Amino acid sequence: MIRQRISRNCTRSGSMAFRLAIAIAATLVFCSAVLGASDRPRAGAGVLFLRPAFAGQADEMKSIVLYVTPGIERIAMVDAARLPSLAPSVFPPAGVYAVAVTGKRGGWFRVAYDAAGRQGWLEGRRSWDYFSWPDFLPGRFAALLSDLRATLTQLRAEPSDDSPSLGRILPEQRFRILEVSHDWARVGNEGGLSGWLRWRDRDGKLLLAVEGGVE
Repeated sequence: MIRQRISRNCTRSGSMAFRLAIAIAATLVFCSAVLGASDRPRAGAGVLFLRPAFAGQADEMKSIVLYVTPGIERIAMVDAARLPSLAPSVFPPAGVYAVAVTGKRGGWFRVAYDAAGRQGWLEGRRSWDYFSWPDFLPGRFAALLSDLRATLTQLRAEPSDDSPSLGRILPEQRFRILEVSHDWARVGNEGGLSGWLRWRDRDGKLLLAVEGGVE
C-alpha cells in the first residue's frame, strides 16, 4: 500500500511538473514574440545619417547637443553611438549612425535619445544627410524581417489590408522597392514577384531590412 501511494504521488507530481514546464515554455515563447516586435525600430518620418565632417574626427560624434525646442533649453549632450539605432532595418557604413527623425524644422531634427523614447531636437550639420522614407526607399533592395505576423508578410494587389492577397513573402526573398505610398511599398523582383507590401506596421515600426545606406 505504501509503495502504491508513493507511486501514485510521484505520478501526480511528475504530471504537475510536466504541465508546469509546458506552461513556462508557452510563456517564454509568447514573451519572445512580444520582445521581437518591440525590438523593431520605429520609422518616424525619415532617416538621418550622422557622420563626422572628416575622416579621423570620430570624436565630434560624441558631443551631440539636444534641446527641448530648436536651440532653446538644452537637455543633454549625447554620443551618437548611444542614440536608438535603426538596426536591423538600416545598416549604415562604419562610423555613420542612422536614426529615425520624428519631426523637422528647417535644419533642426527631432529624434529619440534613449530607450524610453524621450525626444529632443538637434541641429543638422553639413556632413549629415536626411531622407524622408518616400525618398529613401524607392530603388533599394530589401527583405522582410523575420518573425513577423503572417498578415504582415502578405503581398497585396493594392496598397490596402483589404486588397486580395497574392501570396506570402518569406524573409529570405529579396526584392526591389519600386515606389512608396503611405505605409505601403510596391515591390518586385526578377522571379516575377510583383505587388504591394507594408514597409511599416500600424504602430509605425519598420518591417523591412533595407540594403545600402549613404556613401
